[in-house]
Amino acid sequence: METKKVTCPISGKDMDFLFSETVLRKYEVDYFHCPESGLMRTEPPYWLDEAYSDAIVATDVGLVARNLRNSQQLAFILEILGWEAGKFVDVAGGYGLLTRMLRDKGFDCYSTDPYCENLFAQYFEPDEGFKADCIFAFEVMEHIENPLEFIEEAQERYQCRNFIFSTLLYGDSIPSRDWWYYVFDGGQHISFYQKKTLEMMADKLGCHYLSIDKGLHLFTESKLAGWQEFVLTNHFIRFFLRAFINRRRIKKSKTFEDFSLISQLGHSCLEAKSGNH
Repeated sequence: METKKVTCPISGKDMDFLFSETVLRKYEVDYFHCPESGLMRTEPPYWLDEAYSDAIVATDVGLVARNLRNSQQLAFILEILGWEAGKFVDVAGGYGLLTRMLRDKGFDCYSTDPYCENLFAQYFEPDEGFKADCIFAFEVMEHIENPLEFIEEAQERYQCRNFIFSTLLYGDSIPSRDWWYYVFDGGQHISFYQKKTLEMMADKLGCHYLSIDKGLHLFTESKLAGWQEFVLTNHFIRFFLRAFINRRRIKKSKTFEDFSLISQLGHSCLEAKSGNH
């Protein structure tokens, strides 16, 4: 059998073949690794339309809990960075749940996702020319075939270099095939990263990189102050400050403000429709 040739989208070098595995319980898929960038990925994913026939896979029972945790993490991060008064966009935001949770904490957040209906933040999608102070991408990077291109496009579209995202990093060695993060049956996870992968990406993007923990990361336009890096990466400080900040954010909620806005917009739409008859 002829070995497929796959080029690393980060280093531009040929990737080494790792193994083949059954994806979606029917497709034999090859996995590759780039020694220079550390990126591990599948062959070009021809099965994604089938994998995304449902935007959320049936086995994803932790979806709501993760969004709750992510909203708490972001509230803490944005306050420590002094960005709490900014505008934010969650790219590939799914049903808009994270955006709704952040708005309930008083953050001016918007959601967009071309592959999923926005159920929880319908009136809060970025318009053409929207300028963000920070871009969020949670549970996205492992789904992306060309991560550099994805981030560059988002940075250009929203005129913003600050990027907070999640993806679970693997360690110094290639994970065995029983690593749960492969999710072979789901077929949606196609890219996997090491810390050095993200360091190389940040360098190519002209950004500063900080890993808060194994699953949460920042690319920022400006280097953070030493005290900010310390607070963000210290587990104990993060635990207590996060709880304090999230309790305090309840008073800043946009829930009722959003209700009034949506009610007014609904009235305007109804009046416009009646005027057309």
